[in-house]
Amino acid sequence: MNKVSEVLIYRVPLAKSNRRVLKSTTNDLLKNNAKGEFSPGLYFCALILKKDFNFLAKEYNFIKNGKPILLSNRFGFNISYTDNCVYVAIAENSFVGLDAQKIANINLNVAGEFMSKRELAKLKEVENRYEYFYKIWTLKESYLKLTGEGISDRIREIEFLNNERDVFSLCLDLEQKVYFNNFIYKNCSISLVVHTSFNYRIIDFPNTKQFLEKYEN
Repeated sequence: MNKVSEVLIYRVPLAKSNRRVLKSTTNDLLKNNAKGEFSPGLYFCALILKKDFNFLAKEYNFIKNGKPILLSNRFGFNISYTDNCVYVAIAENSFVGLDAQKIANINLNVAGEFMSKRELAKLKEVENRYEYFYKIWTLKESYLKLTGEGISDRIREIEFLNNERDVFSLCLDLEQKVYFNNFIYKNCSISLVVHTSFNYRIIDFPNTKQFLEKYEN
């Protein structure tokens, strides 16, 4: 895949009632996950590709840990669910990793399950520990979703450390450089990882109905 200039992130709220309606659709676009279960994110992704990019997403495979990829290399996509919303990231000519997590006051002791020693030391120093916790978590998960590895013991080996200017760098020996971004949006920590430099843009919908009215017609 070649250089990508922009990653589009579509945010669609998803109520439980919408899931039942969506399951009954007869549309033959991509919509099932590796287990054959209905996936709203995959279905939304296919609708977006068809409407906004004139690309019919019917052919795809599942690679490591059930990650879906299109057989065509024209687009890369990734999906994340949090806070009753679906986030769909689409990049033209590049694979992409996306993770979104609602920032909540949780027991920070679980940080030891995925953070390195240096990240844990930084967690104790920062003022907003919850924000830092979710930043590191989503950065790591988005990277592992990019590679298709999924969560594993290797997660502690992947370090995201920041300097005095709060600029983060990935401390990992890589054959190919990756570019990443993390930001807060509607109290969610969102991380993107791509193999090439990029900008991002969020396309936000107030509810599922408005999204489907635009994309199913």
